Amino acid sequence: MKKYTIALIQSKLLLLTFIFVGLSGHAQVIMFDDFNYSGNNDPQLASFNKWQIVNGVSGPPEGATYSRNNVAFITDPNDSANKLMTLKTTVNGQTKAVTHARIESSYEYFEGTYASRVYLSDESFASKDANIQTFFTIVSSSLAQDGSKYSEMDIIEYMAADKWGVSPDNRVGYTTSYHKYIADPWKPWKTYSTQQKSLAGWHTFIATCTDGVNIKYYMDNTLIATHSVTDNETQAGLSVYPRSNMQVAFANWIWNNVLGTSNTNRENTFMTDWVLYYKNTALDLPQINTLVANYKAQGLKRRNLAGQTFYETPQNGVATAYKDRSYGGQAVSLPIGNYTLSQLQAKGILDNDISSLKVQNGYEVVLYANDNFSGSSVIITTDDTCLVDNNFNDTATSLRVRAVTNSSSLLIEAESYASMSGIQTEATTDAGGGLNVGYADTGDWLSYNTINFPTSGSYLIEYRVASGVTGAIISSDLSAGTIQLGAVTIPNTGGWQNWQTVSQTVNVNAGTYNFGIYIQNTGVNINWFRITKSASALAAKSALTDKIESLMVYPNPTENELFFSAEISGANISIINSQDGATVSSQKASSNSIDVAGLKSGIYLILVEKDGIKTVRRFVKK
Repeated sequence: MKKYTIALIQSKLLLLTFIFVGLSGHAQVIMFDDFNYSGNNDPQLASFNKWQIVNGVSGPPEGATYSRNNVAFITDPNDSANKLMTLKTTVNGQTKAVTHARIESSYEYFEGTYASRVYLSDESFASKDANIQTFFTIVSSSLAQDGSKYSEMDIIEYMAADKWGVSPDNRVGYTTSYHKYIADPWKPWKTYSTQQKSLAGWHTFIATCTDGVNIKYYMDNTLIATHSVTDNETQAGLSVYPRSNMQVAFANWIWNNVLGTSNTNRENTFMTDWVLYYKNTALDLPQINTLVANYKAQGLKRRNLAGQTFYETPQNGVATAYKDRSYGGQAVSLPIGNYTLSQLQAKGILDNDISSLKVQNGYEVVLYANDNFSGSSVIITTDDTCLVDNNFNDTATSLRVRAVTNSSSLLIEAESYASMSGIQTEATTDAGGGLNVGYADTGDWLSYNTINFPTSGSYLIEYRVASGVTGAIISSDLSAGTIQLGAVTIPNTGGWQNWQTVSQTVNVNAGTYNFGIYIQNTGVNINWFRITKSASALAAKSALTDKIESLMVYPNPTENELFFSAEISGANISIINSQDGATVSSQKASSNSIDVAGLKSGIYLILVEKDGIKTVRRFVKK
């Protein structure tokens, strides 16, 4: 239903090839790690998501040797911009010496969704080693015999040569949930499920536990097990639902050092692409994939429950120039720098061939009317991703790619509130993904700490909202309502995930305040809000004017769909019959195209109005 926003004070600082954004105060609900580390000694492993690589004598099995060198971070052979974490077991064929690999987080995860994309190997099917590739959650072993506290979810334990007896020496995937265990002699209180087939290759494994009773396990969005109580192996009917905070872990190990007969040196490699935890919420694979895809598109490499995020600038550029309007076909990646059209031509795009530009979050492209990177310009940012045929073909001869440096504008994700009443969060479909806040009732509120207004004067406050009802109203205030900033009416956007931006202009004295949003009348989701000093707001308004006034529609003539050359979401669209002046269609734009298949053949005018700016274009319906 409704959506919330993350209160994120994004002061994006370009530090060589990465951007680090820190949040404090309010704990977050998502942990994500893309395993983009320089190596197994990278200090960020321990400091960010609190990973520890096991090194030395450990278990299982008792007295086993674990090696830090068996954990590595490699370039994805199928995607040079991506990294993978690998965990290996090694066997010296002559001495039978074995080393194992394990990496584990701190104990801070409980109810919610656990997911990881992993690569399982069938290498040990040939050697018949008792190799186990594992993605799991677990509490401290000191709680092993305490059924009121012990928690363990073995989301996948894959044995390409099964030594546990379900299908000896064949491929078996185990999924197991524990109530407790005794280590010596081994006695478990658990339940398990199996998949007796090869699981080699890439899969996304998911575990959800949100209802206090059931753990649900999925492989690639197929439910593979639902566990609630122990089976009758030791004692039936005891809850296996988590009871204590757990760590997330990955391991590649050989059970009891049981090996096949081979005398060759050999390795078994287990890989993971990313891991995600979403607190108190059950997500399915499409929702998870949407989150991960958005993170990767933004350059987000990791985030933690303390609210910190880490972005890395892709080496292949922060902007991309395309030859067609759909951001496909031939493309040239552009790192930060200055480019004339002749330089772009040297990169493979000919003069006047550029039809569109896509810009990564945190950066912008400036188009200039001469080769000296000066004079009249058009700024294109992530929010303004647009087609630029007319800019290049008519005016621009050079462009500059740069980090956004306007510090007078502050974007705050709604879900990063310091405190709230009555609000819930959910995954958003808005650009950039992540979460929104919603499920708001009249009287609910959100508060954000230490929001700085650097100078006295006029500020533009924009709210990214969605609503499925008419009559929603929000208001904003400072210092727990001591200073009222006024109310904003929220339009019915046509759905709880149909997003528009509404705004108000307020006067604020310089200072640092706690900023509040109050739900005066229910029916609104919020993804983010942005506070901009009025001078910057005027510049943004000018840029919007330029874009609306230079708007193009295509293809022209058209049969079914008409596209716009600029972002017009939220604009009022009217289609007028040029023969008699009658308005045949009125709607609010929710995307950068409209369906005109139902119109009769003829010549039409289309009126676009957004934020008080109007333009009219002519098109032919076949």
